[in-house]
Amino acid sequence: MSGKFDSRIPVLIASSLKPAKDTRAYGKLGLSLRETGLYRLSFMGFSQIPIENCEDENFYTSLSKPNSAWGRIASQIRFLRILLKVKPKILISCTYDYLPIASFFKGIFGYKLVYDVQENYVKNLELNPSLSPDKKTRFSRIIRRMEGVNGVDLFLLAEKCYAEEMPEKRPFLILENKFAGEIKAKIPFKIPEKEGYDFLISGTLSPAFGTVEAIHWFKEILKKFPDSRLRIIGHCTLPSYGITVQKACEKVSNIQLNLSNTPIPHEEIIATYSGVDFAILPYQNREAIKDKMPTKLFESAALGVPVLIGGNPKWLDFLTPYSGGFPIDFFDLEQASYHFKTALNQEYFTQSPGNSILWKSQHRDFISAISSL
Repeated sequence: MSGKFDSRIPVLIASSLKPAKDTRAYGKLGLSLRETGLYRLSFMGFSQIPIENCEDENFYTSLSKPNSAWGRIASQIRFLRILLKVKPKILISCTYDYLPIASFFKGIFGYKLVYDVQENYVKNLELNPSLSPDKKTRFSRIIRRMEGVNGVDLFLLAEKCYAEEMPEKRPFLILENKFAGEIKAKIPFKIPEKEGYDFLISGTLSPAFGTVEAIHWFKEILKKFPDSRLRIIGHCTLPSYGITVQKACEKVSNIQLNLSNTPIPHEEIIATYSGVDFAILPYQNREAIKDKMPTKLFESAALGVPVLIGGNPKWLDFLTPYSGGFPIDFFDLEQASYHFKTALNQEYFTQSPGNSILWKSQHRDFISAISSL
């Protein structure tokens, strides 16, 4: 066993703020590599509790407090220590703030450096209402400087649009956030008439993602369908917005709110889809969002849950071939019940989504790209 273990290529997949068992870094990139049997995997990421290692995988904590400035600095030191300990032949950085250290020590350790571009971080600054224009400019310069380091052998792009938005990131491989599971077989169906319907909002909660607008919309639905329920489970990165969401839910017993200032385990989010009539994606049609494909679209399609979306043509084009959802104007509260009744009249999943919505459709390309390094 030890010979086999020692013969594997050591790989470190590291992030500062994403969980050590992040759904993408661990659940997709990591497990895809593990399936080959060729790599010895180590993961570094956010965790508030110690994570037990297993025979084939080691886990290291980058941060335990998400909003600690000193913690962010200390995580750089931890990252360097882990580099020295793991001695990877392939380093996959899932965050830009590790890139300067990764680039500097690449020549010393001789590893191949991969940058997993999970967000357009510069563009995302426009989505943060708490930042002044001066801070946005300053942070933009810092991010560009960190992402512009030399020595990146491969960029993994989590969105197709990133290839146009960030043309300097070459060579690249597009790896979308598709569903890491199997498609749940569904026959065409209509949502039956009843006194109430179950809705779900999950994932990251922020002003641009329209959570509060969806809550107000749901309150209008309650007037016609009083037994309806709304589940909200997600990670809120802005404390002030978390307070706004909580106030919007006050005195509404039909809303079940699970708000966290740290990422919620993905398996817990997937479990909340059970028994849901509609998933809700009330995102605003902002420049930084409109060309992206949220993970929740792939999840809902695979799990057979219809999606109510805002007016995003790209998302509608994705859902239309198999009737996976319906567009709703969450800002038009006067017509909320009328639009929802129209959605109830639709037949959903008139055909099964293809395997192109699954992570495994990208598995071979990813493994080939890593092997070529």
